[in-house]
Formats: sequence, structure tokens, C-alpha cells
Amino acid sequence: MGSRQPSTARAMNSGGPWAENKTELRSKSCGWKCGTAAGLVALLVLSGVPAYADESGLDASGLPLPYRYAWVRHDDTPVYAAPGDPAQMTPVRFMFSNMWVSIVEETGTEQEVWYGIGREEYVRGEDLWLAKPSAFQGIPLGDQREWVPGFVVGKDVNVRARPGAAWDNPPVGTLQYYDLVRVLEYVGAADGAWYRIGEGQYVHSDYVRVVTAAPRPDGVSPDDRWIAIDLAEQTLVAYEGERAVYATIVSTGLPWWATPGGLFQIQRKIRAGDMRGSGEDGVVYYLVQDVPWTMYFHKGYALHAAYWHDGFGHPRSRGCVNLSPRDAKWLFDWSTPTLLGEDPHVLASQDDPGTWVYVYSAPAEDALR
Repeated sequence: MGSRQPSTARAMNSGGPWAENKTELRSKSCGWKCGTAAGLVALLVLSGVPAYADESGLDASGLPLPYRYAWVRHDDTPVYAAPGDPAQMTPVRFMFSNMWVSIVEETGTEQEVWYGIGREEYVRGEDLWLAKPSAFQGIPLGDQREWVPGFVVGKDVNVRARPGAAWDNPPVGTLQYYDLVRVLEYVGAADGAWYRIGEGQYVHSDYVRVVTAAPRPDGVSPDDRWIAIDLAEQTLVAYEGERAVYATIVSTGLPWWATPGGLFQIQRKIRAGDMRGSGEDGVVYYLVQDVPWTMYFHKGYALHAAYWHDGFGHPRSRGCVNLSPRDAKWLFDWSTPTLLGEDPHVLASQDDPGTWVYVYSAPAEDALR
């Protein structure tokens, strides 16, 4: 895996001195003060061993995903036993719109594409929206760095010559989503916190997620592997004892579906499995098929790949820790318990305990002051 180098700001060629970042301003996670939505229950259904990319229409993007995926575009989407003329066929079932399906086959003609989503189950291509999974990946931390990594989490993020947005402090460059920067200093200004990322280069803290060191929690031995997830910064760092070996950004729970804080251990790892949510009335509100590289660490909460969005660095899940496909696969292979051969899942045991997962909240400004 190649080492990513920090980005430098791109020179501005448009926008006046009052032009602000085009990205919508979003606040960071609310930490421990988030509430939860009562009555929502997460369920899991195990899938078979994933079938990897081949000529039959499965994922060929180069990402570590078992399938291509698609969003059901509207309610009452018909599913048929075979491709054909819908007017001459009776649907075998119907799907609702708030669900993602895995594609196991692509067939049909240039005029009309059909996707196979299961045994003798086909959906017209016009009824699905194909996913575009994130190609983002975090960075290895194998060497001793004299700078603090930061990930940019906005589009066309302005860089200024000094802290503070003002008419006499116009943008001197821009950064893009997922750019890696050196965070050298925290500086306060009238409009909030800014980070110095170079000589005469400052970025507002709302658009950077900073990777700071976490203290090894009590109960984790100096030889243990453990994962630290910072809710405030939406960052994840993998440790081997005291040594940080990998860092990335994640998406944890929204305020009303908060990711629980504390020290946990991975209890179960699953190559791919369906996830669904339902209320106490039994009504299913969402269904996501074949979620890959899932690592359950507390009840229904897990780290897993999220193929349905590319907005890491902002809370947006129902409590799980969303990872890019490449980050999820890296953690899945690095962590324990170890999944052997083609087994679809594995449980932690006394002989093969799960990797520790430490979920906490510590704004980077506190560490950089």
C-alpha cells in the first residue's frame, strides 16, 4: 500500500474575497450528548460466501466488494422470475424504496437491462440506481511523524493566508474532499477554530478531521491490538500496543442514532450479511443486502463497509461505524478473531479473542491547543 503525501492548496482562479467554502457548513459530532431513537432494532441475516468479480456483471471496480449494488428507486418495485415483457408476467414479489440490493447478474439488451438480485429474481434496470462506492482509503502510520495528519471533508475548501474570513483575507487556494494535510497549529479566530497547514496557509477546522493520539485504555495490554474511534473528529486509528499503524475517517451514528461510547471487543466477524431495521410493530424501515466486512463489537453495533455513500468524516449512520470498502477490508484482515479459508463468519473465543474497540470523544482543538 503506497503512502499518501499531504496535499498542497490549489491556487485560486475564481471567487472573490468573500467567497466561502462551497461545501455546506456542518458541525462535528455531538459526542456523548446525542440521543437515540426508541424502538429501532437492528437485525442480521447471514449470506453465503461472497462471489467475487467476474464477467457475469459482478463488481469489477477494483474495490474489495463482493457484488455490485443498487438502490431501489421507488415503492412497489416488481421483482420477476425471469427477464421479459412485464405486461405478460406476474411479479413474484415487490420491494420498497428504502433498500439496497446486491446484483448477481446483468442481462438483457442495450434497450432494456435486467439485473438478477437472487435465485429466479430479476428487476428492470430502470427501477434501480447503481451504487458508486467510495474509492477512498486511509493511510498507514508505520513511521514516526513530526506532523499531525488531517483529512479534508469538504469540496472546494478555501485556504487563507491567515485565520478568519474577511474581505482583506481572500482565499489563496483550495482543497478537495479527502485531501491529506499537515495540521501544524491550532489558532482561534472570531469565526471559530482554524488550522495552520503550511506557511501562510490556514483552513477552518469545520472542514478538517484531525488524527490525534488516544491513550491506551485501561484493560488493553501493551501487546494488544486495538481500534480507537473518535466521535468528535470522526476518525479511526488502529494500534498495536502503543504504536499507531493506520488512520482513516469514518461515519458514525447521527445524533438520534448515536454510536455508543466505551471499551468493547469485536465479538463476531462476517464476510457479508444483510442488515435491516424494524420498529416494535415489526415493520421493516430499511434493508441493506450483503454488507461486507462486518465486525460486531457491541449488540447490533458494528464496523463495516458502507457502499452506499462517499461522505466519510461526517456522522450519517444508524449507530454503526461506516468505513470505506478499502478501509473495512484492511481492518477486517488486520483484526481478530481470524476468519479462515472461505468461512462466512467467525465468533471470538478464549483462544482467539476479538480486537479491542475504544469509542470516545475528544475534539482535536483540545489536543492541539
